[in-house]
Amino acid sequence: MSRRSVTEGPRVDELSQAHKALLVLDIDEVVLEFIAPFQELLAEYGARLQADSFRLTGNVRSLSTGAALSGSELDQVTMRLYEDQEARQKVVQGAAESLGRLAGMADIVFLTAMTPSFYPRRRTLLDREGLTFPMIATERSKGAVVAELGARWDGPLIFADDLPPNLVSVQRSYPAAHLIHLMANEAFRPHLPPLPNGALAAADWGEAESLILAILDGKPARTRGAA
Repeated sequence: MSRRSVTEGPRVDELSQAHKALLVLDIDEVVLEFIAPFQELLAEYGARLQADSFRLTGNVRSLSTGAALSGSELDQVTMRLYEDQEARQKVVQGAAESLGRLAGMADIVFLTAMTPSFYPRRRTLLDREGLTFPMIATERSKGAVVAELGARWDGPLIFADDLPPNLVSVQRSYPAAHLIHLMANEAFRPHLPPLPNGALAAADWGEAESLILAILDGKPARTRGAA
C-alpha cells in the first residue's frame, strides 16, 4: 500500500525546523470544534447524542424511534461533517491566540486522523483562520508518526490529543514525549478513561498553554491529570 493512500501532507523529513522544541497537536476537539458541530448535524438527521460512555456508537439515537444509529450511519454523518467542515467547524476558544504565542518558542505540527482525502478542505479552513502550521492527515498510528518526528527534533516534544488511546500510542512509541489531554467539549469528559501515567490534563487552552510553557522552561508541570 502506498504512503499517499493513508497519509496526506508534508513528509516528516520535509518539515522545516526553527526551534529545538516541537509541539504536535491533534486537530478535532483540540484546535477545531468537533462535537458541537457534530451534534448540530445530528439534529439535521433527526438524531441526538446522549453521552453515556466514552464512544459515539450506542450513544447516538434517532429522535423518532429511539434506536441507536449504527456504526456505518455514524460514519456517514462524520464524513458529511468533514465535507462541510469549512462552514461547520470553528476554532476552539483560545487556540489561535495560544498557538500564536507558542510559535515563538516551539515548532508546531498538526497531526490528525481525519480521512486524508479531506486534507485540502481542512488546509483551506486552517489557513483561513491563520493557523498555517504544517498538517499531516494520516490513518497510521499517531505513535509511529510522533516517533519519526521525535527523531528529528532535539528538544522537548509535546503531544496533545483529546483521545486517551492516542496518548497511550504515543507514549508506547516515543516514551520521551510530554503528553497533554485537551478536549474542548465537555460531553464525554465524565466518561473519560484513565490517562497514561505522567499525562497532564488541561481543561482549556489557557491551562494547556501554561503547561506547555512550563515544559519548555524545564519546570515541573502538574495538573489533576498528573500521575
